[in-house]
Formats: sequence, structure tokens, C-alpha cells
Amino acid sequence: MTSSEPDRSASRRTLLRRAAVTGGAAVAATAVTAANATPAAAATGDPLTIGLANQASNETVLHSTAPGATLVLQNDSGASLHLKRQDITSPTWGDIYPTTAGLAHVTTTSTGAPVRNEVLTTANATMLVPIPPTRVLDTRSAAGRARLLEGANQIDSQGRAVAGAWLLVHLDGIVNYGDGLIGNVTVAKTEKGGFATVYGRGAAPGASTINWWGAGQLLSNGVITQVGAWSTANGDYYPDTVAIWVQKSATAVILDVTGLLVFHPESAVVNNPKGLTADSGTSGVRADVIKTNAERGDREVGSGA
Repeated sequence: MTSSEPDRSASRRTLLRRAAVTGGAAVAATAVTAANATPAAAATGDPLTIGLANQASNETVLHSTAPGATLVLQNDSGASLHLKRQDITSPTWGDIYPTTAGLAHVTTTSTGAPVRNEVLTTANATMLVPIPPTRVLDTRSAAGRARLLEGANQIDSQGRAVAGAWLLVHLDGIVNYGDGLIGNVTVAKTEKGGFATVYGRGAAPGASTINWWGAGQLLSNGVITQVGAWSTANGDYYPDTVAIWVQKSATAVILDVTGLLVFHPESAVVNNPKGLTADSGTSGVRADVIKTNAERGDREVGSGA
């Protein structure tokens, strides 16, 4: 090695460092580590400085032919990448940007006008998960009444819910932190004309889910309803409940579930052998997130007397 080689190597390393810094000028934000925590900024065309948001209008392209990631963002004490929410006054096709609801994606109409669409995720939307038809209530037998949290004492000797009965069914083992269900409600051995209402949250609606007009009838009707939560007087808490209010006359009641509205498919535990158990990878984290999102703060919880 000649005496000039160390100088050339040092110069080459300096150039590489400068190129790496200059090449990131258009990145909107970057991770802040303990070693690079001093606030700083960079104008368009200037080198990106770590520590504060850097704004630029030029495009940065990262390209590599080597195996592995072209860009790795890592921050052991905070967010690796921070997207700052901003008002978009003139969106164009293909734009994706943060909003108060999550993320927006811009498409266009046939005339070219931009249309903002919210990106649906487990934080702001539900999905339908079909399940095998599953019977969750049949008042005609003790086994069929096993899921009742309330109303077991309002069943007559013929297995009928008496007039005015309020039945609360727990969907444990069917869904964890669900938002709604699709199914079928059936009445049998009706006493006389009457109706029943299936619902999940809040006060009982005035509308009916199924009606009958005489004695000894066997009728069914499809049902789509919310799933609620129930808290007893002694503090026991039961998520995933559905209520049935029987009005006017006694009848046997059967409720079958065929689909679940959930924030995450793993909430449909009856159709998922892994469910939210320990063998499903990061299930503990997902279960916490699902629970938080599903309850969403504004979810109504009924209280027992």
C-alpha cells in the first residue's frame, strides 16, 4: 500500500457518507434515536438532518440489486417512521395520506375528479366471517338454555319463554369481542299472537324481529343484529351477548348463528382452530388490540340488577 492510499480511502468514505445523507432529502420524517435527538430540519435540496421532520418536493428513489431490504428503519425507543397528518386540498389519483380516520386513498371518477376513500382496517371497520350454522339458544331443553346469563327463570314447563321474558345469551366460544351477528330466530309452540325482538345493545327496540298470530305456530326469520356486553351487579363482565325480548305471549325460542361481524377474523373463534390462543404467533398482542378496538370506548354495556 502506498502512502496515498489511506488518503484516498478516507476521501471515499467521506463521499459515501455525504451521498447517503444527501440522497434522503425527500423523506418526510425519520426515526429519532437517543444518539440523534437534537431537533433539526432541512430545506428542499439540502441534506436530510436526523431529528426533525424534513420537507421536500423532490422524489427520492432507493434502488438496490443486493439481497435483503433496500431500506431499514429502526428506532428501539419510538416510532421508526412517523407520518404527519396534514390537510390535503388538491388530492391526485393514487395519493395515500393520513387522516383523522386513519388513511385515505385517492381514486378518480370517470370525469377525472378525485375521490377520497378511507382505507378500512381492523381499527375502523368490520368484516363478515361466515361460520357453520351454530345453535346458541333453544329454550325447549336444559342443554339449549346453557348459554343464558339472564332469563332461565322465565321458562315455563313446556320450554317456552313466558310473555314479557327477557333472555340474554352469551356467545362465549363463538366469538371474542364481536360487533354483530347474522343468523336465524325461530319460535315454536306459541301460546297466542305475539312478537319477539332480537338486539345487542342499549334499550330494547320497539320494532319486532319475528311475529306470530296464533297458537301452536312454528315460524322463523333471518336476523342481523349488534352484539353487546353485559355487566352484573357484582362486577362480572361478559362481552359478546345478544338479547331476546319476548312480548305479548309465551313461545319457545331458538337462535342459530351463521355469520359474525368482527374487527379481526381471529375474533370468530368457532371457525378458527387457533383463535386467540398462544399458538397463533403474536396472539397476545392481537387479542389486546382486538379487545381495545372492539370495545371502542363508546360501546354500550348493559348492567344487571
